[in-house]
Amino acid sequence: MKTTEVKLGNKKYTLDIAETSKDRRKGLMGVQHLDDDKGMLFDFGEEGNHEMWMYNTPIALDQIFINAEQEVIKVVTREPNDEELVGAEDTLYVVEVNANSGVKVGDELEFLDDTREYTMKVLASDGSTQMELKGGERIFSRLNTKVLIRQAKKAYASQADGDYKRLGKSLFKFLHKQDTNEPEYVQLPEEKDKKG
Repeated sequence: MKTTEVKLGNKKYTLDIAETSKDRRKGLMGVQHLDDDKGMLFDFGEEGNHEMWMYNTPIALDQIFINAEQEVIKVVTREPNDEELVGAEDTLYVVEVNANSGVKVGDELEFLDDTREYTMKVLASDGSTQMELKGGERIFSRLNTKVLIRQAKKAYASQADGDYKRLGKSLFKFLHKQDTNEPEYVQLPEEKDKKG
Protein backbone atom coordinates (compact mmCIF):
# COMPACT_ATOMS: atom_id res chain seq x y z
CA MET A 1 0.00 0.00 0.00
CA LYS A 2 1.28 3.49 -0.86
CA THR A 3 1.86 6.05 1.87
CA THR A 4 1.74 9.83 2.01
CA GLU A 5 3.13 12.46 4.38
CA VAL A 6 0.54 15.02 5.49
CA LYS A 7 0.02 17.83 7.95
CA LEU A 8 -3.38 17.84 9.61
CA GLY A 9 -4.16 20.36 12.29
CA ASN A 10 -0.85 21.02 14.04
CA LYS A 11 0.62 17.56 13.50
CA LYS A 12 2.40 15.60 10.77
CA TYR A 13 1.33 12.07 9.92
CA THR A 14 2.46 9.22 7.69
CA LEU A 15 -0.71 7.70 6.26
CA ASP A 16 -1.33 4.50 4.34
CA ILE A 17 -3.50 5.31 1.31
CA ALA A 18 -6.64 3.21 0.80
CA GLU A 19 -7.44 3.95 -2.86
CA THR A 20 -9.11 0.75 -4.03
CA SER A 21 -12.50 -0.50 -2.81
CA LYS A 22 -10.74 -3.55 -1.34
CA ASP A 23 -8.30 -1.36 0.64
CA ARG A 24 -11.15 0.89 1.81
CA ARG A 25 -13.23 -2.11 2.97
CA LYS A 26 -10.31 -3.47 5.01
CA GLY A 27 -9.14 -0.14 6.41
CA LEU A 28 -7.56 -0.59 9.83
CA MET A 29 -9.42 -3.82 10.64
CA GLY A 30 -7.44 -6.03 12.99
CA VAL A 31 -4.83 -3.36 13.80
CA GLN A 32 -3.98 -3.71 17.51
CA HIS A 33 -1.75 -0.63 17.85
CA LEU A 34 -1.26 2.59 15.87
CA ASP A 35 1.67 4.95 16.45
CA ASP A 36 0.65 8.54 17.22
CA ASP A 37 2.05 9.79 13.89
CA LYS A 38 0.49 7.03 11.75
CA GLY A 39 -2.94 6.42 10.26
CA MET A 40 -4.86 5.81 7.06
CA LEU A 41 -6.15 8.07 4.28
CA PHE A 42 -9.28 6.86 2.49
CA ASP A 43 -9.33 8.47 -0.98
CA PHE A 44 -12.82 8.06 -2.45
CA GLY A 45 -11.99 9.72 -5.77
CA GLU A 46 -15.14 11.86 -5.77
CA GLU A 47 -17.16 13.83 -3.25
CA GLY A 48 -20.19 12.23 -1.67
CA ASN A 49 -21.70 10.99 1.58
CA HIS A 50 -19.05 8.34 2.27
CA GLU A 51 -19.85 6.34 5.42
CA MET A 52 -17.40 4.70 7.81
CA TRP A 53 -17.67 2.11 10.55
CA MET A 54 -15.35 0.37 13.03
CA TYR A 55 -16.17 -3.27 12.31
CA ASN A 56 -13.37 -5.53 13.61
CA THR A 57 -11.26 -2.47 14.50
CA PRO A 58 -10.05 -2.97 18.11
CA ILE A 59 -8.62 0.52 18.74
CA ALA A 60 -10.36 3.88 19.28
CA LEU A 61 -9.96 6.25 16.33
CA ASP A 62 -10.77 9.74 15.17
CA GLN A 63 -12.49 9.59 11.78
CA ILE A 64 -11.82 12.90 10.06
CA PHE A 65 -14.02 13.80 7.08
CA ILE A 66 -12.42 16.16 4.54
CA ASN A 67 -13.89 17.85 1.46
CA ALA A 68 -12.33 18.56 -1.97
CA GLU A 69 -10.96 21.87 -0.69
CA GLN A 70 -8.94 19.76 1.77
CA GLU A 71 -10.83 21.26 4.71
CA VAL A 72 -11.98 19.20 7.71
CA ILE A 73 -15.79 19.17 7.76
CA LYS A 74 -16.45 16.62 10.52
CA VAL A 75 -14.50 14.80 13.24
CA VAL A 76 -15.97 11.79 15.03
CA THR A 77 -14.23 9.89 17.84
CA ARG A 78 -15.14 6.22 17.46
CA GLU A 79 -15.05 3.39 19.98
CA PRO A 80 -13.51 0.02 19.05
CA ASN A 81 -15.68 -2.33 16.97
CA ASP A 82 -18.57 0.17 16.64
CA GLU A 83 -20.63 -0.95 13.64
CA GLU A 84 -22.72 2.23 13.30
CA LEU A 85 -22.27 3.90 9.90
CA VAL A 86 -21.21 7.55 10.13
CA GLY A 87 -20.77 9.85 7.13
CA ALA A 88 -20.72 13.45 5.98
CA GLU A 89 -21.93 15.13 2.80
CA ASP A 90 -19.25 16.45 0.38
CA THR A 91 -16.57 14.07 1.71
CA LEU A 92 -13.65 13.30 -0.59
CA TYR A 93 -11.20 11.92 2.00
CA VAL A 94 -11.48 10.34 5.42
CA VAL A 95 -8.41 10.16 7.64
CA GLU A 96 -8.27 7.72 10.54
CA VAL A 97 -5.77 8.39 13.35
CA ASN A 98 -5.69 7.63 17.06
CA ALA A 99 -8.63 9.03 19.05
CA ASN A 100 -8.35 12.48 20.62
CA SER A 101 -5.98 13.75 17.93
CA GLY A 102 -6.96 17.38 18.47
CA VAL A 103 -7.96 17.81 14.81
CA LYS A 104 -11.05 20.02 14.54
CA VAL A 105 -13.54 21.22 11.94
CA GLY A 106 -11.95 23.94 9.80
CA ASP A 107 -8.42 22.50 9.97
CA GLU A 108 -6.77 21.85 6.60
CA LEU A 109 -5.19 18.73 5.17
CA GLU A 110 -1.86 19.51 3.52
CA PHE A 111 -0.04 16.90 1.46
CA LEU A 112 3.68 17.33 2.16
CA ASP A 113 4.89 14.95 -0.55
CA ASP A 114 2.28 15.40 -3.25
CA THR A 115 4.79 15.00 -6.10
CA ARG A 116 5.83 11.65 -4.64
CA GLU A 117 5.59 9.28 -7.60
CA TYR A 118 3.58 10.78 -10.39
CA THR A 119 4.82 11.45 -13.91
CA MET A 120 3.50 14.31 -16.01
CA LYS A 121 3.87 14.05 -19.77
CA VAL A 122 4.14 17.12 -21.97
CA LEU A 123 2.49 16.14 -25.24
CA ALA A 124 3.05 17.46 -28.74
CA SER A 125 0.12 18.24 -31.04
CA ASP A 126 0.47 14.79 -32.61
CA GLY A 127 0.14 13.11 -29.21
CA SER A 128 3.78 12.09 -28.87
CA THR A 129 5.60 12.69 -25.58
CA GLN A 130 7.95 15.66 -25.71
CA MET A 131 9.05 15.52 -22.09
CA GLU A 132 8.33 13.66 -18.86
CA LEU A 133 8.35 15.49 -15.55
CA LYS A 134 9.07 13.14 -12.66
CA GLY A 135 8.27 15.36 -9.69
CA GLY A 136 9.89 18.21 -7.81
CA GLU A 137 9.19 20.63 -10.65
CA ARG A 138 7.46 23.91 -9.80
CA ILE A 139 4.00 22.92 -11.04
CA PHE A 140 0.72 22.17 -9.27
CA SER A 141 0.66 18.74 -7.74
CA ARG A 142 -1.70 16.06 -9.00
CA LEU A 143 -3.81 16.32 -5.84
CA ASN A 144 -4.04 20.13 -5.96
CA THR A 145 -4.90 19.97 -9.66
CA LYS A 146 -7.75 17.54 -8.84
CA VAL A 147 -9.04 20.01 -6.25
CA LEU A 148 -8.94 22.92 -8.73
CA ILE A 149 -10.69 20.94 -11.47
CA ARG A 150 -13.45 19.84 -9.07
CA GLN A 151 -13.96 23.38 -7.79
CA ALA A 152 -13.97 24.83 -11.33
CA LYS A 153 -16.62 22.33 -12.48
CA LYS A 154 -18.75 23.08 -9.42
CA ALA A 155 -18.45 26.86 -9.93
CA TYR A 156 -19.25 26.59 -13.65
CA ALA A 157 -22.32 24.44 -12.94
CA SER A 158 -23.67 26.55 -10.07
CA GLN A 159 -22.59 30.01 -11.28
CA ALA A 160 -22.58 30.91 -7.55
CA ASP A 161 -20.28 33.64 -6.27
CA GLY A 162 -19.38 31.52 -3.25
CA ASP A 163 -18.13 28.65 -5.44
CA TYR A 164 -16.03 31.04 -7.54
CA LYS A 165 -14.59 32.60 -4.39
CA ARG A 166 -13.67 29.14 -3.06
CA LEU A 167 -11.94 28.33 -6.37
CA GLY A 168 -10.03 31.63 -6.28
CA LYS A 169 -8.98 31.08 -2.66
CA SER A 170 -7.61 27.61 -3.48
CA LEU A 171 -5.82 28.87 -6.57
CA PHE A 172 -4.06 31.64 -4.65
CA LYS A 173 -3.25 29.25 -1.78
CA PHE A 174 -1.62 26.76 -4.15
CA LEU A 175 0.23 29.54 -6.04
CA HIS A 176 1.53 30.92 -2.74
CA LYS A 177 2.67 27.45 -1.71
CA GLN A 178 4.58 27.05 -4.98
CA ASP A 179 6.01 30.55 -4.73
CA THR A 180 7.37 29.99 -1.22
CA ASN A 181 8.82 26.50 -1.83
CA GLU A 182 12.56 26.16 -2.15
CA PRO A 183 13.54 26.49 -5.83
CA GLU A 184 13.92 23.19 -7.61
CA TYR A 185 15.17 22.67 -11.10
CA VAL A 186 14.40 20.18 -13.81
CA GLN A 187 17.37 18.42 -15.28
CA LEU A 188 16.56 17.20 -18.75
CA PRO A 189 17.87 13.79 -19.75
CA GLU A 190 20.92 13.93 -21.94
CA GLU A 191 20.19 13.40 -25.59
CA LYS A 192 21.16 9.99 -26.84
CA ASP A 193 24.20 9.79 -29.02
CA LYS A 194 22.76 9.52 -32.52
CA LYS A 195 26.04 8.57 -34.15
CA GLY A 196 26.03 5.15 -35.78
